[in-house]
Amino acid sequence: MGMMMTIEEFSRIVYVYGAASNRWPTNLREECGEFLTHNATARILLKQQSELEKLLDQIEVPEFPELERRVLIQELPQNHGSIIDKLLDWLLPENDFGNQIWRPALIACLPLVFGILLGNYFSFGVFFEENGFEYWDDELYMLSLNDYSENLF
Repeated sequence: MGMMMTIEEFSRIVYVYGAASNRWPTNLREECGEFLTHNATARILLKQQSELEKLLDQIEVPEFPELERRVLIQELPQNHGSIIDKLLDWLLPENDFGNQIWRPALIACLPLVFGILLGNYFSFGVFFEENGFEYWDDELYMLSLNDYSENLF
């Protein structure tokens, strides 16, 4: 590299690759060696990092007998899912036959539902003088949604 190395760059190399110079990137080893000979702060940093690595190497990992087997045989909690997931699973089943039937029916019903909701919330400038007529539209909408194909008499 044509530019001079800074202490920040050297400390980043030491923190990432460790104190052993054989683990440093090969293209930066020579420059790091020169930086160490001319900078006392870099030597202190390298010494502290090597002491830390020696202390970390002394730590022994505790043994956990049969941990892998216990993890593999444990029962997973049941996934109940959210209400939205259940609704989407009901509306759009995963099998191909259900997708072919429900998706077009759902798309065809969206304008109808949107129109009913829009008509219930906005009058679009149509006003009735008598209060008795205000609720007739809602009753007619509800009556139109009833199924009259069965004879209940």
